[in-house]
Amino acid sequence: MIKISNIDCAVILAGGKGTRLRPLTTYKPKPLVQIALIPMIDFAIRQITDTGLKKIVIAVKYLGEQIRDYVTETYSSEDFEIIIPDMDPVGTADAVRLVSDIIEGDFVVSMADIVSNLPLQKMIDFFSSTDSYATISLKNIDFPTKKFGVILLDKEQNIEIFLEKPKPEEMLFTTLAFAYRPVSEFHQNLVNTGVYIFKHRVLEILENFKDINDFGQELFPYLLQEKFKINGYVDDYYWMDCGNVRSYLWANWDILRGFVEGIVPPGKNINGVWKGENVDISQTAKIIPPVVFGNNIKVEDNVTIGPFSIIDDKVNVRANSTIDHSVIWKSSEIGSDSFIEKSVICENVKIEKKRKVINYSAID
Repeated sequence: MIKISNIDCAVILAGGKGTRLRPLTTYKPKPLVQIALIPMIDFAIRQITDTGLKKIVIAVKYLGEQIRDYVTETYSSEDFEIIIPDMDPVGTADAVRLVSDIIEGDFVVSMADIVSNLPLQKMIDFFSSTDSYATISLKNIDFPTKKFGVILLDKEQNIEIFLEKPKPEEMLFTTLAFAYRPVSEFHQNLVNTGVYIFKHRVLEILENFKDINDFGQELFPYLLQEKFKINGYVDDYYWMDCGNVRSYLWANWDILRGFVEGIVPPGKNINGVWKGENVDISQTAKIIPPVVFGNNIKVEDNVTIGPFSIIDDKVNVRANSTIDHSVIWKSSEIGSDSFIEKSVICENVKIEKKRKVINYSAID
């Protein structure tokens, strides 16, 4: 039977430097990097407000003033409260510790730099039906890599083992120790997708143990060691950690393919071409859907754009150029006779004529 939720608010972690995504994050915080012209932080905010929660705390650090300015301007007229305190956290768990005085009940923790349509209300209902200290969002992936951890669930979805980015010897020990246990799932490809729900009493642990600063490396192992129950919410949903230029482009393409239910580009969609305002496209240009255009864009003669390309505001594409499977950020110019393929051109960049940018490159 589903219990009544006691969730008071959500904390969005938005302080990371996004180092692996550079140069896209050199001058822009990763939560403001756009996927299909939507800043990633918007995915987290809408995911939370769709559940009816009315209070969001955003923990910022790197280029935090940009995030504060964007959120204040974008959500000033909404009917929910967003708090962005001044802080300097040393880790994910420490960020929550620093805002613990704002949290009055159980709470959600989410990330501002992922693309996901996780059904958060279903996860909240699952959490509310248990007596766990924490619920972690999980997802099976098809192709496991070394950067993902190992999670062992029993038949009630309780977590017995949580290893984040384990060493080879840890993997061997865990496999041998639990090889004959009757478990629900034991996967190297069951990914922690970075959304957590906590009982309020977890804040007491963070207050009492100031050396616990990270969720994955420290808090979850501590809770399991002390026999505090944690469970995993496993569901089929879209999730992408845009950690590098390649995965960033994949996320853009997936939205244009319609793979991410509930997330669509802004603008009016006509036959797979989304357009904002004042988009001037030459009659001799060729647009191959799906393509997204922002506002105030000029596309000159004999240009080819698409498929799977996104052109942001105030971009000029000069004659005879080709843009294929690429993202062009705002206020940039693509010189004539240029060829851009599977790449990102950042803001205010001028690509000289007859330039070729290919193979998951990023120009800032």
